[in-house]
Amino acid sequence: MLPELESERLLLRPRSLGDLDAIAEMNADPEVMKHIAAIGDPAMSREAVTARSFSHVDRGLGYWSVFAKAEPEIFLGYVGLIPDGDAADDVQLSYRFTVSSWGQGYAREAAARLLRHGFGTLALPSIAVTTHPLNPSSLRLAERLGFRPAPLDPAMLIGHPAVIATRFRLTGEMWRGLNPPAA
Repeated sequence: MLPELESERLLLRPRSLGDLDAIAEMNADPEVMKHIAAIGDPAMSREAVTARSFSHVDRGLGYWSVFAKAEPEIFLGYVGLIPDGDAADDVQLSYRFTVSSWGQGYAREAAARLLRHGFGTLALPSIAVTTHPLNPSSLRLAERLGFRPAPLDPAMLIGHPAVIATRFRLTGEMWRGLNPPAA
């Protein structure tokens, strides 16, 4: 079971079946999906999201739905720590938010809280981010969180039409340097 997490303004709840309609609605928004996949892509359907949502919980990995503490019934988006390749230690930070929540710092706050869980509680050695090279908000978020450019993988494609994804990596050591323990 994944833990519930909190930040200053946000509640991060482990994804539940009750969240899937909100996720499917978000995945049907052309603005949200502009740099991710085509609307109607089978990989973004409710069924496909359901199939992958709970498959790595036993490893402490998965997705957290994000809600504002002030309005805990309104779905803002999600963050996730998910497998990133075949090696057991390869993990990726995933994030997606509704258009109405953009520009309020929710993605940064939720991702930072999840990184604290990943590098602290789970003791992950590193975490990657994969994003579209023309998605300035996602690129900025990765950099503001401390991620550094990683080598491109020509086989890792994103978007519609598909392009080679931009990759970032953050090690636990780098993260601890950016987030020293409170005195």
